[in-house]
Amino acid sequence: MNHHAFLSVCRILCLFAGISSQATAGAAPPEFPEKPIRLIVPTNPGGSIDTIARILGAELSNQLKQSVIVENRTGASGMIAASTVAQAPRDGYTLLITHTGVLQADLLHKNSSYRLSDLAPVAEVSNTPVAFGVGMQVPVTDLQSFVQLAKEEPEKLSYGSYGKGTSAHIWAEQFSQHAGIKLIHVPYGGEIPALQDMLAGRITSAWGAVGTYKQYADAHKIRIIAVANPVRSVLLPDVPTFIEAGYPEMNASGWCGIFAPVGTPKTVIEKVSQAVLAAVHRKDVADRILVTGQEPTGTDQDTFGKRVAHDRQTWQKAISDLHITLD
Repeated sequence: MNHHAFLSVCRILCLFAGISSQATAGAAPPEFPEKPIRLIVPTNPGGSIDTIARILGAELSNQLKQSVIVENRTGASGMIAASTVAQAPRDGYTLLITHTGVLQADLLHKNSSYRLSDLAPVAEVSNTPVAFGVGMQVPVTDLQSFVQLAKEEPEKLSYGSYGKGTSAHIWAEQFSQHAGIKLIHVPYGGEIPALQDMLAGRITSAWGAVGTYKQYADAHKIRIIAVANPVRSVLLPDVPTFIEAGYPEMNASGWCGIFAPVGTPKTVIEKVSQAVLAAVHRKDVADRILVTGQEPTGTDQDTFGKRVAHDRQTWQKAISDLHITLD
C-alpha cells in the first residue's frame, strides 16, 4: 500500500470513528423505569403507611408501566427501612415511603445507620393528625378534665406511645410539661399494642393514628379527647385540637412521604413525584387514603423538602427542651 492509499484509509477510519462517537454521545439515556421499582415500608402489613404504600404501588405501576413491589422492612424505629434506601443505588429503583419518625430516629441516634441528609424528598403523600384517647373507665370527657384528674392523682395516670423517642412520646411529654402534670410513660413497639392495652384498661391513655382510633371511638370503646394537628381532623371534626384546648405549643403534625437515595437524578425524582401527585390528587385515591386516617395532600419534592427541613428543626428543639435521649 502506497503512502497516499494509507492516508486515505486512515481518513475513512477516522470518519467512521467520529460518526460512531457522535452517535454514542447523542444517544438518549435509558428511559426510567426499565425494571421493577421497590417501595420500602418501615411498618408491618396492615397499618396506615403500609396500606397507602399498596394503594400508591398499584397506581404507580399503572402510570409508569412497571411493577412496583412493596417491601416491609420493619424494626429499629424505621431505621432499617431508611438505611436500606439510603444505601441503595442512586437510580430511583429503591424508594422509601415513611412517616415523621424518620426525623426523630436521625435526631436521637448518634450512631444511626443513616442520616436524613442521605435521603432526597420526592413527594408528600399525606398529613398525619394523631389522636389522644383515654379508656372508657377513665372519668374524663375532655382534655381539661384529664389534666384536673392527673393533678389530683399525680403519677398514677399512664400513657402508651408507639416507642421511646417517637412523635407520640415527644407530644405526650410536651403536653405533660405545659400542663404541669406527670404521667407514666409505657412505650410499645407500635400503636396497636398500646391501643389494645388501653382497651383492656391496663393503661389510662394512648396516642395513635386518627383512622385507627376513630373506629373504636365510634364503637364507644375509647374516648378521643384531643388531636395533635394545627387544625381539626377531617375525620374527627367534633374533637378539638390541643391548640384549641389551650396548648399552642402542640401545633405540629406528622406526615407520610416518599424519599429516594440522595444523588438520584433529578429527572427521575421529578417523574416519580409527578406520578405520585397525579395519583393522590385523584378523588378515588384520595378517598381511600383518607379512610386510613391520613389526610391526602400531594405536594411536590420542593414543597415537601421545605416541610421536612422545618419539621426537623421543630423536633430537634422539642427533643432538646425535653431532654429526651436514646443513645
